[in-house]
Amino acid sequence: MRAALYYRVSTKLQEDKYSLAAQKEELAKYAKSQDWNIVGEFKDVESGGKLEKKGLNALLDLVDEGGVDVVLVVDQDRLSRLDTVAWEYLKSVLRDNNVKIAEPGNIIDLNNEDDEFISDIKNLIAKREKRAIVRRMMRGKRQRMREGKGWGAPPFEYYYDRETGTYKAKPEWKWVIPFIDNLYLNEQLGMKAISDRLNEISNTPTGKPWNEHLVHTRLVSKAFHGVMEKTFTNGETISIPGIYEPLRTEETYRKIQEEREKRGAQFSVSGRKSSEKHILKRTKITCGECGRKIQIATHGTKERPIYYAKHGRKERLDGSVCDININTVRFDKNIMTALKEILSSEEQAKKYINLDMDQDELNALKKNIKALNKKISQLQESLDRLLDLYLAGGLKKEKYLEKQKQLESQIEIYKKELDQNELKLKTVESSMWNYEYLYEYLEVITDLEKELTPMERVQIVGKIFPNATLYREKLILTADVKGIPIDIEIPIDPDPYPWHPKKRNTYTK
Repeated sequence: MRAALYYRVSTKLQEDKYSLAAQKEELAKYAKSQDWNIVGEFKDVESGGKLEKKGLNALLDLVDEGGVDVVLVVDQDRLSRLDTVAWEYLKSVLRDNNVKIAEPGNIIDLNNEDDEFISDIKNLIAKREKRAIVRRMMRGKRQRMREGKGWGAPPFEYYYDRETGTYKAKPEWKWVIPFIDNLYLNEQLGMKAISDRLNEISNTPTGKPWNEHLVHTRLVSKAFHGVMEKTFTNGETISIPGIYEPLRTEETYRKIQEEREKRGAQFSVSGRKSSEKHILKRTKITCGECGRKIQIATHGTKERPIYYAKHGRKERLDGSVCDININTVRFDKNIMTALKEILSSEEQAKKYINLDMDQDELNALKKNIKALNKKISQLQESLDRLLDLYLAGGLKKEKYLEKQKQLESQIEIYKKELDQNELKLKTVESSMWNYEYLYEYLEVITDLEKELTPMERVQIVGKIFPNATLYREKLILTADVKGIPIDIEIPIDPDPYPWHPKKRNTYTK
């Protein structure tokens, strides 16, 4: 038997001091006792919940090349604590190459239904254990903070001093916070203008440009006057003073928050001062029916603005009229409810996002990709025929340009959908992301309602959801999670005033 040894730990500490060396010794000893030929050794220092790991990828490459009969691990959970899609992919690679999974004293043949069933149960138990480990870690972190000790990655202006157990400011980045504070309080600049001024001096330490979100986090974070404060998923908030070296005073922090409140109450809505601004004002919204841009229009009074997502009436290619005009009260609360539920748990997130995809759904996705390619090809042919008709004198220029624009708009919609579906297929097949990635990406909006001014809320939502698609029955918010477009489906409630159009203008929040 040609055996590939695979061993894994989750952290660098375990690699250096604990189980990695022990796993290697035990597996090599067992393979020798079985008279197996060791054809390769592979290791990872990463979470078992991720499929994309250097060592595991190298192992699967060797499997695909037909160079392995059995993968030997101390316990199957070293190989996998994967979600359902990723686990099925891993099993299929091993099964297709007739490769077994072995633990000392036990061999699992994935071509045997009973063996595979036991293997699936082990993976489910490993996933559950992983979640329990995370819960225990969070309990430990909460207790650490209760004892006055900090943890976690600091803002990039700081580094962790092991001797003192505190975070010290990096000398080369001490200028950033006083610089931002001066521009915000004294020169009265906004976050976009401040980020532009910062970029004139330097990029961030990671080499990326400054943006409004980075400026915002520095204006609202208590870390820069020394306080570590974290709110945990159980609702508990713990604050520890003196953990960070202060780069501003607490008095300056209070002045910044007062200034934020003032600005939040004084920005313009359609040229008038108001305390409101629609949350999707900086999100590019496209009509899902005709492909035109959707505007967030303001009606009502300056004290009680009413928002409509709409565009003008226009005839479509099939002769019908696209006249979408939706009072945003029909989906505003649904957006906030969806975001809260997505962040509350993976199960709640599944109400709005397809996190798992079975084989039937995978086949449907492939079928949809094929159908989109066909539609794009047909529309392109129609565009070519339209041009031939115009050149032959059978169509006036104005009509030709109008039809051309409509066809190109439809092609653009289908191409965008095609790109997203192809990337989604690639993502599902390689299991490049999971709920943890999504939570990490959306965690910034945890305090969207209580801690941000209206303008900041609009800016943050615009960054998180740069694009959206509006239909008559649903709104699709598209987030870019680690380069992968993730669609969040928001339901649109029935029109509260279907019987009397004039009453819509009398609606108040």
